[in-house]
Amino acid sequence: MAYTNSDDNKQGAPDYDFGDEVLYKQPKLKRPQRKNDISVLLAMCAFVLLVLGTFVAIKFTPGMEFKLGSFFSRLGSNGQSDYQLGSVKLGTTLNVLRQSQPDAQKAITSGGAILLSFTDGDAKYMVWYGEDGPYHIAYKARQNRIITGMSEDEYIGTIAQRYGAPSVSSCTRRITDGVRDCRFTWWMPGEMRLDLISRQNNTATPPHLDVTMIATDTRLEGRIMRDQLAISVERTN
Repeated sequence: MAYTNSDDNKQGAPDYDFGDEVLYKQPKLKRPQRKNDISVLLAMCAFVLLVLGTFVAIKFTPGMEFKLGSFFSRLGSNGQSDYQLGSVKLGTTLNVLRQSQPDAQKAITSGGAILLSFTDGDAKYMVWYGEDGPYHIAYKARQNRIITGMSEDEYIGTIAQRYGAPSVSSCTRRITDGVRDCRFTWWMPGEMRLDLISRQNNTATPPHLDVTMIATDTRLEGRIMRDQLAISVERTN
């Protein structure tokens, strides 16, 4: 505030200075450039291109979907990728089993899948192979064994220690011979399904447990079935 007593101000009225000139003369603040926003936008664009490129690779590269699925399954299952049932590893080609089991018997199923059967130690195996691009890939395997010296609960407990409690379980007893049949199912990362059929026979000497385990890569099986169906449709047309 300022007080003046000049000739122009004969009454000596106070002259108040509200600082308007100073306010108007202040330069306008410049808005900072949003460099961070530009960087985020570029990163999002790069991510979208990466996703699109991965999608194209999955659709047009033979076997790529299975390999990527195995990779993500490995991340979600403590380093375990492809499932191995005894001496059979799902996801491997037909030649891999041929090299280790040259005497395996070959057959063709009604659906067009290649079936190899063989015996390894005390277990009997059947392996299903489907055409996946230029290769035949194992997508399902079955193992039959006779277990002695171990109860059904103990055997199921050993599997539950690895995969947790089964998703599905049911038991029935046959009227003819009194043998109890039980079925269990486990779902594992990578859309892998493990089915177990056990038959507890306590009347046999010695008592034994007849066990059938079936491991199926349901994702690979579904893709192979869809491809076979598309080929059959094209041939009929």
